Amino acid sequence: MSSHAVTYALLHRRSSRAFFLARPTQHVESFRVAREVVRALAALGALIGWGGVCFLLGG
Repeated sequence: MSSHAVTYALLHRRSSRAFFLARPTQHVESFRVAREVVRALAALGALIGWGGVCFLLGG
């Protein structure tokens, strides 16, 4: 029984600590937008790269 009480206390302490370390909502949103822009640029670069490879092979 005492081990369950210790586990619950540790989980409760972790969740409250994570809450205080969480980023503000606006900062998280701008980070997500920036990450999606980088992913879109990487996908576009990959598409252009494959197009170049196909152009050279078909050449």
